[in-house]
Amino acid sequence: MSELMDCTGVSVQVGMVLLLSISIVAIGVVYMGIGPIIDTYVESSHQREVIYVFELMRESIIKIARGVPSRVIEAKMFDGMYFINYTGFVCVNNTTVPIYSVIYKGDEEISLENGAIFRKAGGNSFMVEKPLIIHSNNTSVISVIALHGEGSVSGKGIVRIVFTNLGCDYRTITNNTIVVHSDHYLEWKEYLEEEGFEIVDVYNKTVVASTQSNLILLKIVNVKVKLRGG
Repeated sequence: MSELMDCTGVSVQVGMVLLLSISIVAIGVVYMGIGPIIDTYVESSHQREVIYVFELMRESIIKIARGVPSRVIEAKMFDGMYFINYTGFVCVNNTTVPIYSVIYKGDEEISLENGAIFRKAGGNSFMVEKPLIIHSNNTSVISVIALHGEGSVSGKGIVRIVFTNLGCDYRTITNNTIVVHSDHYLEWKEYLEEEGFEIVDVYNKTVVASTQSNLILLKIVNVKVKLRGG
């Protein structure tokens, strides 16, 4: 009788071990299946949030161009890096304005350049938001965003981005040619064509375009930008 009970006890223990093993394997299989999905979802959520932060930056620039004295934005870092860097220039009527951009580098690169937002991923670049250039009814208003600042913030935590209004310069243009030098020159070319500009030349990351507008106004928006980690 005792031998029978011992055998029964062993059988129960073996059965529990087998059941536990099957459960662990099943959980592992499920995790392997949903793990990449979760990683992809988290990554895409980060990307959407970073793009939203750049949309807020662009909105801040627009408000400063309208006279607001300053704007402050706070954002999560997501192990990436925010930095300010020289990315090219805009030349209108022999007036050349150096262009500095606010850039985020993580799994992909997002940048705010001269009022436009660019996204670079997998070797491809896209213009997510258009620059502040208005071209209609024989009038062109070209707003050039001149950012002044330097520095970088990286790692985890919060980044604070401070924009300060340094004033605007206005000029009436007699020459109808605009020159844009940028790593995103192909996107600038496509945008200028869509706005009715005629592309005169494209070379060495530079786009030369002209407009038949009777009146061309150049607005240089001077903005100080500072990055602070927290």
